[in-house]
Amino acid sequence: MANGQHLVLNMKIALITEEQHATLLKVQEDHPILTFFNEGYQYIKKDNFTPEDQKAFDKVTDILKDHIVGFSEFYNFRNTTNGIQLRFDYDYGASDNSMSFIGVGYLMLSDLVTGFKED
Repeated sequence: MANGQHLVLNMKIALITEEQHATLLKVQEDHPILTFFNEGYQYIKKDNFTPEDQKAFDKVTDILKDHIVGFSEFYNFRNTTNGIQLRFDYDYGASDNSMSFIGVGYLMLSDLVTGFKED
């Protein structure tokens, strides 16, 4: 795709900068409450956020909304064996203007910098 945009499984992203990547890594490191390995429909308890945690959460949201087509809500970071993953809601049909469906998406943080790997 042109202009740094990538598409996989109906998810279209615009690549983030190295600076934005560093910001997301720092937020994930400095705010451990934002890292949560959910089982099913579990969510972070936002009422446990400090004001600083909320600012960090909002910073992540601001970056993702500009780089994931159809993005609607950030949930949390997840530590996986392959690296840091992002969990969020997005409109599955936003990338191709097909039928709208808001659902959970998972994306490796590294994919926002390098793009999706070809299978």
